[in-house]
Amino acid sequence: MFVIGYLLVALAFLAVGLCLLLSPGTYFGLLDRMARVDLWANPSSSWDPKAPRWRAAGLALTLFALFMIVGPPLSVYLRSSEEFNQRLHSSHHSVSWGALILWLFFFALGIGLLVRPLAVPDRLSPRKLSVEPDVQRHTYNLRIIGGLLFLIALLGMWVQLLRYFRH
Repeated sequence: MFVIGYLLVALAFLAVGLCLLLSPGTYFGLLDRMARVDLWANPSSSWDPKAPRWRAAGLALTLFALFMIVGPPLSVYLRSSEEFNQRLHSSHHSVSWGALILWLFFFALGIGLLVRPLAVPDRLSPRKLSVEPDVQRHTYNLRIIGGLLFLIALLGMWVQLLRYFRH
């Protein structure tokens, strides 16, 4: 239970960090919409939601969250390198490498939808989504889907690697 809670906290840090890193103004606008106030998204003399410091804070939160996610498996690897090498060369693996590759595909797809949400469907679909009139609504939906894919794939990869190190 602790591992699940730890991972959820790390994923929350990662989500907030990526939101601040990619688009701090949109993140603060989303906070305003959820709270149903008009407080964060509007710039004032003492507050700028699009200031570079928010992107720096997003980068720091993202790196911290990635350290929280990658740190425990990396620590296990560094502490037991002989055992790890024996497991690498043994024929019995508890991790499904096919599943890990599939999680990596969804991870890359999620990043693609987060960074350039209209480029991915435009390449895959015969109908160009980027020329439709209400494209902004599709952009938010695609970014939400991309964020969910990213987080779920990260969770799946983490679970696969933990299964590998535990057995």
